[in-house]
Amino acid sequence: MGISKQSIDDLRNRSKISDFILSSTTGKLRGNKGMALCPFHGEKTASMSFTDEDNLFHCFGCKEGGDIYKYIQLINNVEFQESVEIAAEKYGFNLTYTDSKFESDQKNLIGTMSKIHNYFVNNMKEGKSSESIDYLKSRDLDGNDIKEFQLGFAEKDDKNTNEFFKKNNLSKTDLNNLGLLSERGNFLFKNRIIFPITNLRNETVGFGGRAIDDFGPKYLNTAESSIYRKNRTLYFTNEFLSDVKKKKFVILVEGYFDVIAFNKLGFNNVASPSGTALTVQQINLLSRYTKEVYLCFDNDAAGDSASKRVLEIKNNQPSEMNFFKLNLPEEFKDISELYESGGDDISQIISEKQDLVEFCINKIIDQDDTKKTFQEFKKISNFLSPLERDISIGYLSKKIGITKEVLISELNYQKDKEPLSQVENSSSQIKHIETFKDILVAEIIKQDFSVDEDVEFLVNLNSDFRKSVEDLKANRKSDEFDKYENISYSDNQLKESIARLYIYYSDLKINKLIQEMDETNDLSLLEDLEDLKKKIEFYQNTL
Repeated sequence: MGISKQSIDDLRNRSKISDFILSSTTGKLRGNKGMALCPFHGEKTASMSFTDEDNLFHCFGCKEGGDIYKYIQLINNVEFQESVEIAAEKYGFNLTYTDSKFESDQKNLIGTMSKIHNYFVNNMKEGKSSESIDYLKSRDLDGNDIKEFQLGFAEKDDKNTNEFFKKNNLSKTDLNNLGLLSERGNFLFKNRIIFPITNLRNETVGFGGRAIDDFGPKYLNTAESSIYRKNRTLYFTNEFLSDVKKKKFVILVEGYFDVIAFNKLGFNNVASPSGTALTVQQINLLSRYTKEVYLCFDNDAAGDSASKRVLEIKNNQPSEMNFFKLNLPEEFKDISELYESGGDDISQIISEKQDLVEFCINKIIDQDDTKKTFQEFKKISNFLSPLERDISIGYLSKKIGITKEVLISELNYQKDKEPLSQVENSSSQIKHIETFKDILVAEIIKQDFSVDEDVEFLVNLNSDFRKSVEDLKANRKSDEFDKYENISYSDNQLKESIARLYIYYSDLKINKLIQEMDETNDLSLLEDLEDLKKKIEFYQNTL
């Protein structure tokens, strides 16, 4: 059941964002406007502006911002509806609830997804694929496990699947709304073991599929839909939330079978980002239930890189979270291999968890090249809080035998040289941007300048880019025009180019808007800022 739009608007008009900001951080209010220390990133000088007149906030440091409900969401780690209810409770405001069309549509989609999941489960139960059952046996999973983890099977020949859809009045539009069709309009899952991806209420919102043959990618996920957002959803089993509350920590792994392996070893408090990189949104979700996360990604270079990336994003959310690394024995690629080898006691691995920063430092230490070690450490230090940086310098000092004072001096010396480094990085980035521009312009020409709204918006983000496209359109017989016609690229390269350009040009536009706000004090520009930041967030999560 949702909250009526009228209630949300009326409450917004009666509330003051300053009541929530000044109770959660240090700041000053002058009239209807104020400045405060941003609680979403570490700072000593106030850089977050807010206004009671429009109930908006914006941080000029980390660029976080939005309305009063967004602030309540971030500071309390809650969803939108709960943020409205928190505000209502503070002001004694009686909310009006309604069965909105959106809420009704969501329930219908989840109900349909449950039916489709039951169909896959019945396929597995009826033994429609001996290969899938044999494969699961090879992973040390039996019939009871198949039932417990609600594993299903999608047949190779989709005749029966299509009959099921027809019988249940499911059109291609319905399936597309559930994210179950490919870009060409075909059903995504064929000859695959099906893993149900659920929300925290254990309602099925998507599927993961493991191929039985060598056709297509080994693992495939449901496409984005209104009930399945990849950057906000994790794969876990039914007892996940209760076990997290009991054990007080979460274990993050890479894949579906890793989650199941931990479950078999007595740990239900395990989740996986299902083959995608861990996001800030997923960390935010976990932070509502625990402050400790144990990483157990694959025991290889890719797994180490995934762990290092967590170090880069862990401080980009308001809650203080502690991250540790679980180190598997070298002979096992992942926890699945350990489980399938007959290992049944991982208590020592859990007890010997390693601080994530220490793990990352150990990975960069090169005993033969101290200078290289320090250069890598400098990159890591950019993602640490001041306290973490100080502790990590002490740890590195002991590991490489150089005094802490010398390391601090070197770090400060390197900072003095930073502008030159930034110029080099900027030059490299511009080269890549030019490549992305060439690919997009080639696509625009291929489409005879008839592009969709998103690409049109992207082109209009930057006046120079827009002019270059307009010049090409006006001069179709130029050598420049011919050059673009000869550029070749894949669909994935085109998608990446669009995402990278959106991020690049949106960031430039945001900086211009911030400068304009500084000069004019026009807080109405905050809405434009928020729209651009949402686009950046969306496209960052597609990369």
